[in-house]
Amino acid sequence: MTEISAIGQRIARLAEGHTIERRDGLTPAAIVEWSRRNKFPLLALAPHAPDWLSQDSAFDAALEAERTSYTMQRNEYTIARDAWRARGIDCLMIKSAGNAPSFPHTSDNIDILVQPQDGPAARDTLRQLGYVELRNIEEPHKFLFRRFRGGESVSAIHVHEQVLWLVGFMDEPALWSRRRVSADDPAVTIPSPEDAILINLAHACYENKVLRFNDIIRVRHALRTAGTTFDWGYLETVALARGWRDGLAFMLLTYAHLEPLLFGNCLIPMNVQEHLERIVAEERYAARRLATVRTMPRVELPTSLSYRFCKWLYYRKIWADSLHTAPEKWYDTVMTLLVGIKLKSGIRPQPGMLVTLSGPDGSGKTTHAEALLAALAVCGLKTTYVWSRGGSTGLLGAVSALRRRGSKVGEQASTAEDPIARRQRQLAHPLVRLAWSWLVAFDGLSTAYLRMALPAWRGRIVIADRYVYDTAAEMDATLPANDRASRLAIDALLRLAPRPDHAYLLTVPPDTAQSRRPDERLAADGMAERRRYSTLASHYRLRHLPNDGAFGMSNDRLVRETLMGFMAGFVTRLNGLFMGNPHQKNQPDPIWERGGTR
Repeated sequence: MTEISAIGQRIARLAEGHTIERRDGLTPAAIVEWSRRNKFPLLALAPHAPDWLSQDSAFDAALEAERTSYTMQRNEYTIARDAWRARGIDCLMIKSAGNAPSFPHTSDNIDILVQPQDGPAARDTLRQLGYVELRNIEEPHKFLFRRFRGGESVSAIHVHEQVLWLVGFMDEPALWSRRRVSADDPAVTIPSPEDAILINLAHACYENKVLRFNDIIRVRHALRTAGTTFDWGYLETVALARGWRDGLAFMLLTYAHLEPLLFGNCLIPMNVQEHLERIVAEERYAARRLATVRTMPRVELPTSLSYRFCKWLYYRKIWADSLHTAPEKWYDTVMTLLVGIKLKSGIRPQPGMLVTLSGPDGSGKTTHAEALLAALAVCGLKTTYVWSRGGSTGLLGAVSALRRRGSKVGEQASTAEDPIARRQRQLAHPLVRLAWSWLVAFDGLSTAYLRMALPAWRGRIVIADRYVYDTAAEMDATLPANDRASRLAIDALLRLAPRPDHAYLLTVPPDTAQSRRPDERLAADGMAERRRYSTLASHYRLRHLPNDGAFGMSNDRLVRETLMGFMAGFVTRLNGLFMGNPHQKNQPDPIWERGGTR
């Protein structure tokens, strides 16, 4: 007889309002971790939590963090929903079954269904609200949007025009006509109990290939909500028409096997189970897999449904779909195969990009770079961070380091003397100045090409914290105006360096910059330094990014412009071989034809 983990049994009892006692292995930390792996909200446990759990500091901290995430995501969703309503766009939260909290904040993203004709307007609305469309994760009729604040993703909305995972699974008109408002949250419109079961079981089997406790609790809630009025015939009719009746029968029987182990009873009527048994028995592979599930000595949640078996069901579903023609089935088969090969191979081709952040010391370059890197990582993009300073790398950097270590007096002076004045004193001799200027230029060019341009050419987003523009500004401040031979190095550096895709100049008042770096002596003439950077910005088209106000405001602009610019050019030859470029998945969107700008 199959056993299920004790923690699963006890959390199931707790979720239904029963009291549980603390036993070996049932620690608050274990409950938090198990719930996270199963994407089950702690908010659903909190109302029934016994004192030993609710008063535990670890559980309380995890609960508070989840509550904060829930509030933030729901507020962002409400803003989007209200904006859609103002344009006459209706929406449906497809994976929610209505069990409290019905807003699915533990999902990787909020899956929202809109009518196909409303898709372009729904996407345009999100862009107007500051969302960025992640075309690297785009799927047919599915568009992922994220909104960032200070480099942190505060909302992720997956806009669906159909309920599909490469291929469709539902009766879309019926799904819309049967929708309802959730009992616990008037802001959430959800599918009917029957559609909620179809969607969650299809997603678990055909997309995730994993069954989680959260999937089980949603199915159980849907069955309880409908009670004796549950329309089993509707489930079979939809699944039969879309070609996945065998997969639905397998998933329902798997659920019927696990539900009593967790809750002590099964809500699927016996006559329905008998009918499902006959459907599964028609397919030998499905029958064998179900027998394997039933004879497992122990089940842990989440539990794997077998990748090979789920892919077998997937291809059977494609060819059994009565709504598709033979050419459409061949297309779906090839597309699914290409996507599977790409995912399993780990191939993630992306175009490269060079983003540079320039500005005086204390202007916030490193802080903005770190937040931008965090935002890009959330989007699944490959990044490289490079910090550089003219003369601080290569042979010149090594010589400077040796010189500093050899002179304690020089080290003491460096902290008290203005850095520009100190460098001018050290370069008083014309030959030393000439050699220094050209070595710095060579150092800057080699860094720009080898550490920045080359990785970008190989398909990485390179974030350069300081670039040749900063080196040029320092050289300009150091070299005498009449030293033409040395100043030619500045011109060579700027002319020969690769042009960034996005170049930003961060600006702050000099006193603000000094307050941010209290332990360092910055340039004495801050206004002159600002003028030098302003001249560079006008000649080389650096985008001004004021950074003397709220960090989030300037960083949100940086993240949005960088991502929008990157996604506008998201096309690679290797992606093309896998039919993975955005224009190969969906109809072109006018905004991307304009370069990703409104």
